Amino acid sequence: MAADLNIMPGSKILVSRTDRIGDLLMAVPLAESIKLRYPDCEVHVMASLYASPVLENNSRIDGIVRVQHDQLVMNGRYRIELQSKVQRAGYQVAVVLYPEPHVCRLLYRVGVPHRIGTSRRFHSLYFNHHIHHSRKSNRQHEAEYNLDFLKFFVDGPTVATPRVNITEREQKHADDILKGRGVVGDFVLIHPGSGGSADSWPLEHYQKLVDEIQQKGIPVVISGSMSETPIIERMVSAMRIRPTTIAGDTDLRTLTAVLARARLVVSNSTGPLHLAAAVGTRVVGLYPSKRVMSPVRWGPLGEGHRVLQPSVAVCRCPQKKCNCMRSLAVATVADAVWAVLEQAPAASGRSL
Repeated sequence: MAADLNIMPGSKILVSRTDRIGDLLMAVPLAESIKLRYPDCEVHVMASLYASPVLENNSRIDGIVRVQHDQLVMNGRYRIELQSKVQRAGYQVAVVLYPEPHVCRLLYRVGVPHRIGTSRRFHSLYFNHHIHHSRKSNRQHEAEYNLDFLKFFVDGPTVATPRVNITEREQKHADDILKGRGVVGDFVLIHPGSGGSADSWPLEHYQKLVDEIQQKGIPVVISGSMSETPIIERMVSAMRIRPTTIAGDTDLRTLTAVLARARLVVSNSTGPLHLAAAVGTRVVGLYPSKRVMSPVRWGPLGEGHRVLQPSVAVCRCPQKKCNCMRSLAVATVADAVWAVLEQAPAASGRSL
């Protein structure tokens, strides 16, 4: 396959993954692996505007193409401008990990010579190199599914896990935010939202967990998006010891720097969980018993993490009224927190 692509030194290679934060992070190992195998080429990543900051300050990613989905779908002028930008870049190869139809069509129209994507979809007709696998089976991790695309490239080093690189300035800004709110030293970060990417552990369970952690004398910081702020404020207002809340107060890079300072992160299956793992912070991930949300495919990558699921083997609840996560006991999660904290190095002792 590699000989067919005929990638010459100086060529530009585009990896496209234009959906959520966690999904984009799982594409980073592929992009970095390609760069290591073709050091004389430029490797760019096409990503959604809101998730793209996780790619910044990565020496193995030479460029970022940021895409606004709503504009791509609804704004003809925006589509033409993006198409012109991609065409001027002169990519020799495009690897499409998330086959969004508008992106697939755009890469076809600009005439990228080698367009690699999955088969068995309607928009697979826009690709001239196909990979045959079904991710719905959840037989391996999402990052591994992405690394399967390396079959089209020359053999060489492979990066197994994603990383996010925080600058000293970003870390200092995060530290200043924490110190300004009285958080100094080790703390546990709780991210109770999920952004709709997976079923969530109930907020009242998180309340009890936070109370239990803080009663042990361990500070807790709660994070969340701007849209989740009202729910989080209601959650913490009734607590005996009010934790520090940074919900809605950080951009993505600053949140990542805060995650890097945490001793441990407890979260549903969502982007910040993967961000924490990508900066070397251990996590306790709370996952539903649904195949589409399986930790086999979406679990945190790296060492020392703990994944918990409800005792029910397979969730059979209606899609929008799942009660399985409620059966995951607070005591079970608390036990996992204590176990990981015993093993987790302090943030000040990690290499960031």
